[in-house]
Amino acid sequence: MIIILSETFLLNYLIAIVTSIIIAIGIKMPVLPEKPRRFSWTNSALFPTPIIAIGLLAICFSIKFLWIYDGMVLAMIIGIISPLVVKYLFNYVFPNPPVLLEEENE
Repeated sequence: MIIILSETFLLNYLIAIVTSIIIAIGIKMPVLPEKPRRFSWTNSALFPTPIIAIGLLAICFSIKFLWIYDGMVLAMIIGIISPLVVKYLFNYVFPNPPVLLEEENE
């Protein structure tokens, strides 16, 4: 299966990314996760918010749901919805892993 991306699709992904980061900062999500970043489970404006926005937009584009203006309005709406989902629903859908007894003693 060959996927051909046009400039409008790439622009729509960029709109979704930028909108999601701006809204995430606007609703007071941290820009970066806590340190050490490798072991942090903190949701931030840079991860996983734009990834969720890109994924939702890709799902809509794959089922040929573009809506109006070749999907630009859809990209903005998904960019607004994804930080809200990450901030308020992400931990219910993907709970934090349990703490091991060895890590708890350290």
